[in-house]
Amino acid sequence: MASIQLKSGDKYDIPKEGSLGLLALGDIGLEAWRAAKRNEKIQIDIQEKPKLETGKQKLVLIGWDAADWKIINPMLDKGLLPNLAKLIQQGTMGNLATLDPPYSPMLWTSIATGKRAYDHGIHGFSEVDATGKHVQPVMSSSRKVKAIWDILGERNKRCHVVGWWPSHPAEKLTGISISNLFQKSKGKTRDEWNLPYGSIYPKDLEDRFKNLRIHANELTEKHLLPFIPEAWKINQSKDRRLQAVVNITAETSTLHSSFTNILRLEDYDFAALYLDGIDHYCHGFMKYFPPQRPHISKPDYDLYKHVITSAYRFHDMMLGRIMELIPDDATVLLISDHGFQPDHLRPKNIPKEPAGPAHEHSPYGIIVAKGPGIKKDELVFGASVIDITPTILKIFDLPIANDMEGRILHNLFETYSPSEKINTYETSKLFSPNTTVSDEVKDQLMSHLIDLGYVEDNADSNEQKLKRTQDECDFNLARAYLEGRKIKEAEQILKHLFDTNKQTPRYAIRLAACYQMQGKNDEAKEIILHLKDLGVYSEEAIYIFEGSLLLGTGKPQEAIKKFKSAAIKVNENSSELNHQIAQCYLQLNRHSEAINCLEKELEKNYDNPLTHQLISSSHFREKNYKEAAEYSLSALGLQYNNAQNHATLGRSLYHLGQYSDAAHALEQCLKLTPENNFIRELLINIYRTQLIDNEKSKLHAEKLKTSYKGEVFVVSGLPRSGTSMLMQMLTKGGLESFTDNNRKADENNLEGYFEHDLVKHLHNNSNWIGLADHKLIKVIAPMVKHLPLNYKYKIVFIERPLEEVATSQIKMLDRLGHKKTQNTELQGALEKTAHNTKSWLKARQNMDVLYIHHNDVIKNPIAASAEMNKFFNGQLEIETMAACVKPELYREKMK
Repeated sequence: MASIQLKSGDKYDIPKEGSLGLLALGDIGLEAWRAAKRNEKIQIDIQEKPKLETGKQKLVLIGWDAADWKIINPMLDKGLLPNLAKLIQQGTMGNLATLDPPYSPMLWTSIATGKRAYDHGIHGFSEVDATGKHVQPVMSSSRKVKAIWDILGERNKRCHVVGWWPSHPAEKLTGISISNLFQKSKGKTRDEWNLPYGSIYPKDLEDRFKNLRIHANELTEKHLLPFIPEAWKINQSKDRRLQAVVNITAETSTLHSSFTNILRLEDYDFAALYLDGIDHYCHGFMKYFPPQRPHISKPDYDLYKHVITSAYRFHDMMLGRIMELIPDDATVLLISDHGFQPDHLRPKNIPKEPAGPAHEHSPYGIIVAKGPGIKKDELVFGASVIDITPTILKIFDLPIANDMEGRILHNLFETYSPSEKINTYETSKLFSPNTTVSDEVKDQLMSHLIDLGYVEDNADSNEQKLKRTQDECDFNLARAYLEGRKIKEAEQILKHLFDTNKQTPRYAIRLAACYQMQGKNDEAKEIILHLKDLGVYSEEAIYIFEGSLLLGTGKPQEAIKKFKSAAIKVNENSSELNHQIAQCYLQLNRHSEAINCLEKELEKNYDNPLTHQLISSSHFREKNYKEAAEYSLSALGLQYNNAQNHATLGRSLYHLGQYSDAAHALEQCLKLTPENNFIRELLINIYRTQLIDNEKSKLHAEKLKTSYKGEVFVVSGLPRSGTSMLMQMLTKGGLESFTDNNRKADENNLEGYFEHDLVKHLHNNSNWIGLADHKLIKVIAPMVKHLPLNYKYKIVFIERPLEEVATSQIKMLDRLGHKKTQNTELQGALEKTAHNTKSWLKARQNMDVLYIHHNDVIKNPIAASAEMNKFFNGQLEIETMAACVKPELYREKMK
């Protein structure tokens, strides 16, 4: 492409009457600008604002990819974004939480469907095509479920969609569809720029929209100097950054021009515009955003420091034109899929990996909403990208589908009534475009993704490219599963990726994390050893991995040493390290130290929900229920779909005596984690004893009966009360035991311990309990209360005189060389432990307990075995069980 002709001394701002201002006017501004270039005089007819028909809902959805309040708010304060300020004043605003992975094609599809990637089918930027022989960019046909415009269209709503990602080839809609390939400049001039086949639906409108495209080489210095005031200094033969601004501006203006044309000339119920301009400007120029960073040269900083603010001002001007064209009482949603780090959190270097530029993203985009029934000049909290489609359905008074993970943003509305629900909207077939996308078009799209850094460009063979692309899609899918708490599905994918890509650390790290989430610490440790051998990670990174593993296995003191060693190496306290160290303090019950650590983190990055969550947990454990509730609310404001925050809020409010609000918070927790039976039992108690709502109490009691994932068999009791003897009896009798045999038989337990190391860490991690489904595990009395309540349990609890238990424990400690404890002191502690455990078991509806006395087993093993056999439904061999009892091992008898 030819260079833009610039001369020294040209100065331009962004006035509405300037060239950039004309582009912001959309299709008529484009017409006026081109006429002026031809020295023609034309009269522009700006259509009056249409009136909303009585009872007819119009909704305009505008997507600004990567828009971030951290940049917007200072500009609002300076009056630089007047149209956005007006929109905010007319409605409500807030953060919009992103999903993992934060990749735009996946996120904008979640926005349009209310579903995560494992349901909607878009798993990255590129994919292997249906033949399995070629790599292609993700297409509209890659989506497996209906978007909001499909749902509305089936209900006779006229829908227009412009530039959505991904949307090529253009979908068959009730209105106009313009694909995300439509705006990509090609050829040296506009005359040489052929319209990509399949980019417009209906096809007979191609000529109309073809002329609304703006070729990059049409732009002049008057369009560019607002972004780079001293652009004339740039040597364009060596520095292509000016051309990047040209391309982004032309593409953004093309989509805006087409959208304004639709708004002026077409009827609609729903109209959506997606602009990726802010994201592209940011990826190219955020490094130059003020203040200047040490690694950025002064000449580069001076040249490019205005690009980001000018990009936002240009988008604000375009927003102003859209607002001029739509009815005053239409609903407007302005959103972004994620943010973009503009401050000290900006990464200095981008990882050399697929989609590496996404590391510049921040976890919160924006949402602004205005319209009939929407609150004015208010804040909305806890919104997520998957909530947009359910909320739009609510606005159109349509039911929400049970297979959508998103929820209605009910705090947007002045008044709110619950919506109807249906199982799914996927009852009819999704439209599949007949258009065949040519290899030329695919190559053009792939080239664009490579330029942006989202897809690697190398000279690999086609077979290697296919494998790399499929692996990356699978990895993204696994990440989506992990965030959606589908751990088993994620593990299956990550295990395959690790086995077939031993040299790729990203896969290994995620697999190790997946193992840790399930309590598979040995497997996680093997992964860390592999990373050490691989030598691809720095010493401080290995410290963090090892510290995390120590933390997960209940060794917080050792974990702190690892994390602090890592902090010294990196010479900073990253949020990851602060969170890990705080969790170590929590395990050690050093809550004030945890709070101090986390409050320092808040000073650096207030918008991290995990920081608020951990402070809330710390205050709750300290019984500071007011503070715990406040920090839970802060965390929920940043990340609403977090069950733990709802649980902590509800439990805190319960202790504060605010029972109605507590019930509401606990109900929200159960919507996200219906298997959390501890919360369900607390809720039953609130309805039964405080709110006196027998109907809701009964409803949750019925759900409790049917919510268990499985059944685990447990032997429990105080240490040295005969638990190992019962484990041996029940195992020999026919039950499969869950043991690792790490603790071998010794003089204290001649027949063995029958233990599993995972049980020792039950208080920190109970995710592994499913491995013991319908198996027998040994859990000593103090640990029983940590058994997860989403399983049923059959527990044989052995009781023995406390004097014998205390004596046996003291003699065992003596044999092991440990300090002795006074017998009377120990008996008092044991009595309290036994009492508390039995009281806790009595209050649990999922615990079926058989109490059996140690002396009865010794005196009459046949009778005791028969009693246990009856408890386990007659499936055991009584004589074999009784033969395990050896009275000669009964050493510590009461006098």
